[in-house]
Amino acid sequence: MKFKAFTLSEVLITLGIIGVVAAMLIPTLVAKYQEKVAVTQLKKAYSILSNAWQMVEAEYGTIDTWGLNNTDTHTKDEEGNHVYNKSAQSIIAQRLKPYLKVAKTCELNKVCREGVITDKWDSPPEASFFLNDGTYMVIGYYLDSTKSADVSVILPSSKKVILGKTKFYFKLRPNKVIPEGDNNICKNCFENQCYNNGRYCTAWVIYNENMDYLKCDDLSWNGKHKCSD
Repeated sequence: MKFKAFTLSEVLITLGIIGVVAAMLIPTLVAKYQEKVAVTQLKKAYSILSNAWQMVEAEYGTIDTWGLNNTDTHTKDEEGNHVYNKSAQSIIAQRLKPYLKVAKTCELNKVCREGVITDKWDSPPEASFFLNDGTYMVIGYYLDSTKSADVSVILPSSKKVILGKTKFYFKLRPNKVIPEGDNNICKNCFENQCYNNGRYCTAWVIYNENMDYLKCDDLSWNGKHKCSD
């Protein structure tokens, strides 16, 4: 009786082809999975922040009635450094955190994340904190002219802090939380700024559920919403 079988060279060639195909496909699949996770995490952070903000304003009134001080005083000290008033950030954090599941609040003169000591940050330590799922939030500058404050969000388990990929911005305004780059609030901000510095990508991710601006440069609110469109 004669038996048919693959030769060793045929097996090795087949395994080599499989290896090459896997090496080409796996990075793409991993990237797609990571993007999907990031989108889910950002939408969750948006939902948590929005719900908490509704409860804060139900208790204290809308932010425009709080009498907060503008963070940028538009003055300089004797050494020529800009002077900032961080009281608004502290007040907002104090009122917001009880409605969030905060696991850790940063402390003055201590490392909180990324090896940065908190007294060097733009926000007071009490306005920088981790949620229990690992999401990191910082209450940013309050702007009296728009009655709004920035909130930056760094997604859980982010190895690198990259605007538009692992770090995103929201604005706390009267009665709502607005993702940066919302075309209804800031016309063409996505097209003009997301590609330039990543700051105005948040709304795109929330509403379109993708980060395709990392793959192609011709997306717009009034045009393509995916690279494949």
